[in-house]
Amino acid sequence: MSDSTLPPSYPASSSPAPAAGGPVTPPQQVNTAFWLYIAGAALSLISLIVSLATIGSLKEAIQRQLVAQGQQVPDGAVDAGVAVSVTLTVIIGILFIAAYVLFAYFMRRGANWARIVLLVVTVLSLFDILGGFGTGAARFVVGVIATILIFLKPANDYFREVKARKLPRA
Repeated sequence: MSDSTLPPSYPASSSPAPAAGGPVTPPQQVNTAFWLYIAGAALSLISLIVSLATIGSLKEAIQRQLVAQGQQVPDGAVDAGVAVSVTLTVIIGILFIAAYVLFAYFMRRGANWARIVLLVVTVLSLFDILGGFGTGAARFVVGVIATILIFLKPANDYFREVKARKLPRA
């Protein structure tokens, strides 16, 4: 087939440009950050399990504190308080882990708002750095590394390009 038979919009020396609305492939550092955030979620799950495993000592500490203050509280009340505490801890922990994974997923797809939310969550995780017998510190370090990765040049270009492709063209 000769060059003269090609349509004028596609010269023989070049290939067609990709579609303007097509997907943008995230750079390696965004993928790495995504997996680091998933590892942070796994560390949160481990921290939740460790917290649940130490509930017995929490109940004993509460009872000792009540006795030291001279308060008489029935064992059933302490048990009920611990049960409510455990239930709330599990529900909030699972919701936090699910939200963390969801934000990481949206960040990987190029949502800049998710990148900002993950930055805020990483900063706030500093308050839990001593939690979970070391898992809080590990989760914080993993979050800081992932957050740094998503704010470096190739990631910034990726988020900018995803945003540009979503904007209507005039």
